[in-house]
Amino acid sequence: MNYTKTLREYCKTTPWKIFDVSYEMSERFKMVPYKTLLKVMNRLEEEGIVESISKGIFLIKNGAPVEDPIVAHYAGDGRGVVVGYTMYNKYKVTEYTQGPIEIYTNAMMTETKNIGDKYILMRFPVYFSKHVQRLVSALEILENGPDIIGTDLSMRALALKDLLADDYIDLVLPPIIKNHRYKYSTMVALSSVLSDLGIKNDVLNIYKKECL
Repeated sequence: MNYTKTLREYCKTTPWKIFDVSYEMSERFKMVPYKTLLKVMNRLEEEGIVESISKGIFLIKNGAPVEDPIVAHYAGDGRGVVVGYTMYNKYKVTEYTQGPIEIYTNAMMTETKNIGDKYILMRFPVYFSKHVQRLVSALEILENGPDIIGTDLSMRALALKDLLADDYIDLVLPPIIKNHRYKYSTMVALSSVLSDLGIKNDVLNIYKKECL
C-alpha cells in the first residue's frame, strides 16, 4: 500500500478537521506504523495539505475553515463536551473568565493532552449524546460549585434547571460515573436538585451500585 497516497487522498476528501496521529492510527489506519504515519503527515505538511498544531496533532486544511477546529473535533458529534470556565460562562454561572479551554473527550488515546496554552484535553471514554453532555455539565457545576470564582447562585440554580429539567434520564448516569469519579456529595446534590425539580430519580442507588 502507498501510505502517502492513501493519507493524501483521505486529507483531500476530509473537510477542515483535526488529525490526531495516535487516535487515527487506532481507529482508521491500524495498518500504518506510528512512525510511518507521523512521517507521512510531516510530508503532507510540507505540501501544505495539513498544518502541525501540536506534537502528533495536525489540522487538515481542506474546505472552509471552522471557527474553532479544536473544539469542533474534540467536543463535536458525540466526541466530547467543553467544561471549566468556558462552560460556566456559557450558562452564566459566573462572569469570571479563565483559560485554557477544558474539554472532556473520547477522541484521544492518552489520558491528558495540552494543545499550546489554550486547550487542555482530558480523556473521558463515553459517547457524548446531548443527554450526556448536559448531565456532565450539571455534575461539573455541582462538583466544583464552591470553587467557581465569582459564582452567581441564582444563575447557578437557573443553569442546573436548564440542564436537568428536560434532559435527565437515570440510564445516562452509570457510564458517566464509571468513567469519571464524582464525589458522593455531588450525587447527593444532584439527587436533591432533581427532586426539587419534581424529577424522580435513583441517583444515590446508582452511585452505590457503580462506585461503592
